[in-house]
Amino acid sequence: MSVNKNSQFNIAFEISPLLLASGSFGDKSGVYRYYYGLMKALSFYIRKNNKNAKIILFTFNRDLLFSPINKDILDLLKDPVFLFINDTLVLNKNYSFVMYLMGSFFRPFFKIINKILPIKKLYFNIINELRFQKYISFLNKEFIKHKVSIVYHSETCFYPMKNYKNVITIYDLTPITMSQYHRFETIDLFRRKLFFAQKYCQGIVCISKSTKRDLLKYYPVFAHKEITICYPGIDPIFFSKHDSLFEDLSKTAAQQVDSLKKNRYLFFYSTFEPRKNIINLVQAFFDLQNEGLIPEDFKLVLLGGEGWGKIKKRVINFIKENYLVIDKNKIIVFDFLNDYYLIDLIKNSYAVVYPSLYEGFGLPILEAMFLGAPVISSNSSSLPEVGEKSVLYFNPYDYYDLKDKIKYLINNPKIAQQLGQLGTRQSQKFNWNTSITKLYKYLTDL
Repeated sequence: MSVNKNSQFNIAFEISPLLLASGSFGDKSGVYRYYYGLMKALSFYIRKNNKNAKIILFTFNRDLLFSPINKDILDLLKDPVFLFINDTLVLNKNYSFVMYLMGSFFRPFFKIINKILPIKKLYFNIINELRFQKYISFLNKEFIKHKVSIVYHSETCFYPMKNYKNVITIYDLTPITMSQYHRFETIDLFRRKLFFAQKYCQGIVCISKSTKRDLLKYYPVFAHKEITICYPGIDPIFFSKHDSLFEDLSKTAAQQVDSLKKNRYLFFYSTFEPRKNIINLVQAFFDLQNEGLIPEDFKLVLLGGEGWGKIKKRVINFIKENYLVIDKNKIIVFDFLNDYYLIDLIKNSYAVVYPSLYEGFGLPILEAMFLGAPVISSNSSSLPEVGEKSVLYFNPYDYYDLKDKIKYLINNPKIAQQLGQLGTRQSQKFNWNTSITKLYKYLTDL
């Protein structure tokens, strides 16, 4: 389906990942930030180029319609390009009579039959399926009404919609390539997503060349599909001007360590989970200071929410075991902070360290480079694709390599300064304007 330039070209985005999060940094995963950034950049492109298009927001999970909507979505809806399908009254009025009739029919038999057969469970499964199909019918009517051409499915909610072009983003292959670092539920959802993408999607979007390579390597069946690359850009909040909040951060950090000074700490931020390789980073930093190989006043600052695997708890226990006195502690752990605090922590760090074993893209590297912070990163997956020659790389499976690279950069401030300058230039290669221009053409040519 190629779209005429003068025709209406509306895209419906499934936004369950956004509705499930509050919009604070703590639950803004990489998927959240990418998906939100993509939609916002697309709306800007539509307005700038006077495109005859609308962006329709919806969810396949109707229960989320009754939850409070986070500020990020409300900000999107201020833009006339966006429309949110949220007519819950239409959904409710058609179910009560059917449910009453079915309930009246089955109720006399529940007490007798339920001990032998799971009839009650079957009943609710039937009701839920009827409700879902009714909701899909409602969505389809809304899509027709608003002249939707493409349905863009999310990471967690996808369903084949007939008479539309179905599109989905593949972020990474970690549930397959590193299944030992994922829960069964995550792996199962990802396998179902790939089956859906292969069978029903006309459009496949990967966030890096690395992700595309892995997709074709592990699932050659995708070779017949037209796959495009859409790099993320910098979140607009990173361009904003605000008064320095570092003094507040220093005061808060003083509750954990003796002090926190500008340009005297290494910084890591991401969700705490096994794949991020945080334990090795903490151990390497501790050993370097214990052996007197880096200045004693350097700190390690970690920021992020608890994912799974109890990694954050292990880090906190490590600190308690090795730093009994606050004045001796060198490692700071922050929980959730808003983006302005995050920006100040990046800008005032000596370097950002990102030891992840595998990334689909690695937004923290791009954000650090954009703000001029030197970066020490693992050389795995997509990370060299993002940083190229502006990052100091190490083998994430080699603890001693990580330790040597940290020692080298801290003891060579001129090299750190050069990396910061190179990183700023490298970050200019990734911007939403370029990515969306390419993506918009890809979508209209499907």
